[in-house]
Amino acid sequence: MTEKSEQLEIVLRTILPEHCIISDRRAVEPFTADTSSNTQEVILVVRPDNKEQVQQLVILANTINFPLYPVSTGHNWGYGTSQPSQKGCVLVLLDRLKQIALDDNLSLLTIEPGVTQADLYNYFQSRGLEYMVPTTGAGPNCSIVGNALERGYGITPIADHFAAVTGLEAILPNGEIYRSPLVEHGIPPLLKWGIGPYLDGIFSQSNMGIVTSMTLVVEKKPQLIQMVVAHVKYEQLTQAIASIRTVLEKARGNIGGINVMNAERIAIMSEDASQDAKHVVRRGCNSQWLIVGTIYGTKQHAKATRVLIKRELAPVSRKILFITSGSAEFARKTSFFIPGIFRKLKQIMSGLPEVLGLFSGVPSDISLRLAYYKNRNQEKRGNLNPAIDKCGLLWYSPLVPMRSADFEKYIDFIYTICKKYDIEPAITLTSLSANVFDSTLPLVFSPGTSDEQRAFDCYRELLSSGQRLGFTPYRLHSAFMHTHFTRNTTHTTFARQIKNTIDPKNIMSPGRYE
Repeated sequence: MTEKSEQLEIVLRTILPEHCIISDRRAVEPFTADTSSNTQEVILVVRPDNKEQVQQLVILANTINFPLYPVSTGHNWGYGTSQPSQKGCVLVLLDRLKQIALDDNLSLLTIEPGVTQADLYNYFQSRGLEYMVPTTGAGPNCSIVGNALERGYGITPIADHFAAVTGLEAILPNGEIYRSPLVEHGIPPLLKWGIGPYLDGIFSQSNMGIVTSMTLVVEKKPQLIQMVVAHVKYEQLTQAIASIRTVLEKARGNIGGINVMNAERIAIMSEDASQDAKHVVRRGCNSQWLIVGTIYGTKQHAKATRVLIKRELAPVSRKILFITSGSAEFARKTSFFIPGIFRKLKQIMSGLPEVLGLFSGVPSDISLRLAYYKNRNQEKRGNLNPAIDKCGLLWYSPLVPMRSADFEKYIDFIYTICKKYDIEPAITLTSLSANVFDSTLPLVFSPGTSDEQRAFDCYRELLSSGQRLGFTPYRLHSAFMHTHFTRNTTHTTFARQIKNTIDPKNIMSPGRYE
């Protein structure tokens, strides 16, 4: 503990209870663990009990000038976890802020940053509410507010999680409380835009304040939820992309995000991932690919959507499977259907109910298993924490236009760079609309080894070469924020002017998205 942190702790105790301040180095470590060896030293960790304490903390930071770095639960796996963009910050962990309120008539949910997917699921279950949690592959212990503010997405009907946000409350760097315009006038946040200039967005992927509550629309479970699985040969993928666009354009609200995955992505999630992944890497991009989507709606809507999907995908896929949780033979059929290259996928058929659960708004850590690809001995059932378990993970997540030429260019780019660094090109592309995919590529490694250096070198080249090819990330790792904001564009200049106006001392998350 340094003299600076000792002095700061004394001052903090004038506004916060002792249990909210963590200064011992060993006690701090679990809260700052990352899925890499790349860490930024923090002065200490603060875990406020409520938003009033957060406001007092911000006022104090602005008065005596020390930087804050707020995180929700700090489980931003593969993007820096809870790591600040710069060293010397006070890490503000908001995981104790867990208030939940629901307007059941309007399906408007108001939550605080500490509310996790599991918390919300338990809230719905305990009250017999038929709502879907906005799930992601990050797992049950991740913040819903944090994911929305990073513009994360999921696989339930409202896939774009920030799009579901209709209002928020945030503490500005001067300690004032910002509220969405309708709320300020005593009206529920019924309309995302409110009236006047839309300002809620400046708290997303930024360092303009600390969001202490958020209101978002939640979806009720539809009459039918059905998973669609099709396998496609690589040479048919470009035609499949056009078919996917047509399905998304015509089905609209009856189809969730569509995922396109290669054999490597499936392999690194299997029980014997290392052997599987190395096997399929040798086959290259010409191996089999999976298309996975979800149908939501009434039985009549689902039937019409199935007809559309069959018509569009039949020319590129010989087998199209529709799976519901109530199908007695879905496991057997799926096991029979999966081609030989996915032979190990047959061993994890027992995980299918969890996959279907994710589509239905039931949190699961089944997708998080890929972080343990190089560290299977640390994997356990439930409560996965890849940072604590010393797993190595970086996410490269660029936007890819939903055009066949761009798709081919992107796949060739990924396989070329990954081969250069001996990294598994475990690709998923998820539709964000009928115009664009977001691709997620996990760089999995063993921290503290040459394996890690190779992964970071690969990540840097993916960022730089991808930008030149037109593939820009939709979100950034905390250690690489500066790589995207190197040019003085009108956008970055305007954002900097706003930041300098409301936070002239730069106390709020210095270096974050700038």
